[in-house]
Amino acid sequence: MFDRRGFGLASLAEIARESGATPGSLYFYFPSKEDLGLAVIVEQTSRAFRVLDSARTDQGVLGMLIDCSRQLADLTLTDPVVRAGMRLSLEQGWLAEPIVTGYQEWIANVTRLFVRADREGELRPGSDPVQLGRTVVACLTGVQMVSAVLSARADLYDELRGFWRVFIAAAAADERAESLQSLVLDSIAGPQPALVE
Repeated sequence: MFDRRGFGLASLAEIARESGATPGSLYFYFPSKEDLGLAVIVEQTSRAFRVLDSARTDQGVLGMLIDCSRQLADLTLTDPVVRAGMRLSLEQGWLAEPIVTGYQEWIANVTRLFVRADREGELRPGSDPVQLGRTVVACLTGVQMVSAVLSARADLYDELRGFWRVFIAAAAADERAESLQSLVLDSIAGPQPALVE
């Protein structure tokens, strides 16, 4: 319901009805809609960070980030909790502090990876890993949002490939660019998983 209708329009009564729970049992665990929304965001963040922990590392740091973004796209298409948490995170207002904290954690983790990528020679000389961390998180969030708005996520893989191709051309070290471009085409290829409601 949060994914389909957003926080403002989803009601606890509808959520109870859709889930097959009784309103009393739902209110027992989640006394308010805000409590339920926060639980969805916490779970979505946990699932997303597990992807970061499981991303392939055999293609260097940038390859790991590419793999992580593809796995997150897969989750977005197949996991309604992840989609709902993403939508709630973009709606802000009602739970600004936990949402800000989640984005700060993402930026910090991605920045650490870019610092490592820079140290290992994967980035163009003079790259700013801190700025790259913020920019990539912002761009990948935008890729998800624009794909949702324009095509109901039907073009998510295409948009993700487009982002990485531009990023690699702009920021990857010349000696890594060709293999990374191939990795993007190989790892973010084929049919997308069907959207699971």
